[in-house]
Amino acid sequence: MIRRFLGDFLAYGIADLLIKASAFITLPIYSRALSTADYGTWNTLITGVGLLGAILALGGDSAYARYFLAAKTDAERKTITSTWFGFLALWSGALVMLCLIFSEPTAEWALKDASLAPLVILSLLTAPVGLINAMCAQALRNRFQTRQFVFWNVTAAVLSIGLSVGGVIVLEWGVAGILAGGLAAALIMFPIRLWTIRDLLQPHISLPHLRELLRYGVPLVPVSLAYWVFASSDRILLGQLADFSQVGLYAVASQIASFLGFLHGALGQAWIPRAVLLYETDPASAGRIFGQMLTYFLTLFGVLSVGVSAFAEAIIRVLSTDAYLMAATAVAPLALAFVAYASTQVTSISITLKNRTEYFTLFSWLAAVLNVGLNLLFIPQFGLLAAAWSTTAAYLFLTAAYTLVSQRLWVVQYEVSRIVKVTALTLGFSIAPLLFPETELMIGVLLSGGSCLLYFGLLCISGVITQREWTAVFDILRRIRKGAAL
Repeated sequence: MIRRFLGDFLAYGIADLLIKASAFITLPIYSRALSTADYGTWNTLITGVGLLGAILALGGDSAYARYFLAAKTDAERKTITSTWFGFLALWSGALVMLCLIFSEPTAEWALKDASLAPLVILSLLTAPVGLINAMCAQALRNRFQTRQFVFWNVTAAVLSIGLSVGGVIVLEWGVAGILAGGLAAALIMFPIRLWTIRDLLQPHISLPHLRELLRYGVPLVPVSLAYWVFASSDRILLGQLADFSQVGLYAVASQIASFLGFLHGALGQAWIPRAVLLYETDPASAGRIFGQMLTYFLTLFGVLSVGVSAFAEAIIRVLSTDAYLMAATAVAPLALAFVAYASTQVTSISITLKNRTEYFTLFSWLAAVLNVGLNLLFIPQFGLLAAAWSTTAAYLFLTAAYTLVSQRLWVVQYEVSRIVKVTALTLGFSIAPLLFPETELMIGVLLSGGSCLLYFGLLCISGVITQREWTAVFDILRRIRKGAAL
């Protein structure tokens, strides 16, 4: 299971790395073409679309994956796919049409300028098309068609970035150019996405299957909304309690920290199908393997968190302008939030396997309330730093709560000593760059590099990384070389 998971994880990781690398191209372009306020406006719109997407999906990615993987025949899988896609197309189209009516008051409230309603409209139109495109990608993942999943996701990302950059640079449309480029790319990919799963689509809707999908998925909508609250609502609150320049700075910090996101996306794509399959086929080994995987997840994301935090200021100096330099202070807490978020893939697994989704709703909303409360208290005084640390606190609470409940539902055998060590080292070395003195660029790079090397050395000395892991790494490298040779 671990070998197959690592194979999927590597493939998804490479794809997400390419996507994130392509997205990083936009940072120096957009930060120079847009003011910090315009950058904040764009991110506010993206945040709003994220909220709408959570509502439109109706927990559909999880519900679709769960029932597709549990289906016994190809005919049942086709019925499930056609039923869910047909319903989502009708539901999302109707709701977006309703939202379009209120685009002007939405712009007045969210962007403080009713004349920006066309930007709201462009954002809304992208949502239903993007939803079906994402579900098509989910279908490929459910069938473990990793190469096709990777190829079309990378293609879609490159196309979206290319058209958006063209809208900003060539057409000089500013924020409207970015949004129009994203919409055009989604529309171009729409028929291609449907073609990739054409054998799963048929003119047949099953109401019993739809009821099952909705019964599983709808309770997850509050979970999605809660995740949106503590992952994205901070931008809205920054815009309302501070200003859109703070939103722009926070967006840059998030984009740098989201370097961890490419692995988190790959982690979710590879982990859940394999974990469910292992639990169904070999539950006796699953608890031990899941505990081992949490150690690996924390170590991998810890290394990335320390690296991104250490080099945040240098990255901004190279890719952006001095106007965005303050964003570096928010990178470390956001990177730590990604580490905590990655851990929930394992700490919540028992809840998923036992179908106790009510716990997702309960704890995600408690985390959301915690996040909003901290933001309301501290954003007026500390701005983007308050938003960043509030996000970290929410994810830490979430993974702790999941762990407590999951262990009562089905026990995972965690490697407690190694987890404590890697958590303490990651926390200390991620925060350390905030205390570094202000220096020239090259001296700062050397200091950051030394900090990262020390962190990795302590992981080895403390026993977090052992001979077992080195043997596994060398084995993977040998397999890669053999595959390349063939």
